[in-house]
Amino acid sequence: MGFLDKLSKTLDIWMSGEEEEDKNYHKGVDFEEYIAGLFTRRSDYFAINDWTRDNYDKSKGIYVESNTNPDLVIRYKPTNEKFAIECKYRSGFYRSQKVAGPVVKWASPDQIRRYNAYSKSNQIPVFVVIGVRGSPKNPEIMFCIPLEEAKYPEIFPSILDKYERDPKKTFFWRDGVLK
Repeated sequence: MGFLDKLSKTLDIWMSGEEEEDKNYHKGVDFEEYIAGLFTRRSDYFAINDWTRDNYDKSKGIYVESNTNPDLVIRYKPTNEKFAIECKYRSGFYRSQKVAGPVVKWASPDQIRRYNAYSKSNQIPVFVVIGVRGSPKNPEIMFCIPLEEAKYPEIFPSILDKYERDPKKTFFWRDGVLK
């Protein structure tokens, strides 16, 4: 195998990883837009106060600190209460070594620490909204989990069962609880 063949194989591996990352990025954006739509359908109740833009370019070493914040900050208009949403789409469940049954791998320990720090410093609750199966624009299953219940990188069935919601329904806010 000559040098050009080796280089070609290396580029194929590098490009396929980059393409996969780009595909996952677009799935994430599509799911964020879907979730934002579930709030904006009720514009008399909800306003999007902030939307993390996810601007970055790893190849140029550009890092934007706000990318580590939750994806959306929503304001409930009747009371001006704010809360944040971290959106995660997964194409399927994951079988954990720790429990018998499906789990959702949603974040790294560092991300969880950052979301907790964000909640504390901004004095607003953070919710993790997870879509599973279907597509990012039409998830089959959805969960809306308070961050304090999503303590670990894997969310277990006992938590998922408590926070499952109809993925087509608009969100509802009352007394600090998002459903």
